[in-house]
Amino acid sequence: SVVFDNKIWVIGGNRTNDVWNSPDGITWTEVTVSAPFSGRGFHTSVVFDDKIWVIGGSDGNNSKNDVWSSPDGITWTEATASAPFSERWKHTSVVYNNKMWVIGGELILANNGTKKNDVWSSPDGITWTSVTTAAGFSERSSHSSVIFDNKMWVIAGSGDGDIWSSSDGLSWSQALAETTFPIREGHTSVVLNDKIWVIGGVQGASTYLNDVWTID
Repeated sequence: SVVFDNKIWVIGGNRTNDVWNSPDGITWTEVTVSAPFSGRGFHTSVVFDDKIWVIGGSDGNNSKNDVWSSPDGITWTEATASAPFSERWKHTSVVYNNKMWVIGGELILANNGTKKNDVWSSPDGITWTSVTTAAGFSERSSHSSVIFDNKMWVIAGSGDGDIWSSSDGLSWSQALAETTFPIREGHTSVVLNDKIWVIGGVQGASTYLNDVWTID
């Protein structure tokens, strides 16, 4: 989900490729039934250069490393069918310093869920640069990332409860150790009122959390 053109947008998920938007969260309009990118889940979406972007994800059988953009949610253009970063899902993406960033995630499903701690950036969605193949944080997926205090942040994921930050994507500093809050993955994080908020997630195989934490 992203906010674009004063609307909330929901894009794909669970192997679908439909696109919906809403000005208020109550009334929803189906912008397209079937976008040209394959149905997928665990992808990422960002708003960059006055467009919505869809990056990677999984169609249930294979992971992806394609990148798509749209100025209106209807017309989609494939920026690249195969970015130089490996196919992945459960990664994170942010917009920072006039670039899109892809952080970590899991490799193709057939590769036994191998996790990554690499960082990639792009000024246009076509040309991608490997900023680091091994960031300071451990390999992980199902983490969350936000922009806060003019830095990129990586929060928990894959059984971790630590928090890391970076101003360049290359050098990462551990802001909070693993004991800060219960380990988790599949959570969400947002920035509000000069704080990072961490919400819910999964701990272990089946412990679902509904706690809320703030970090300033």
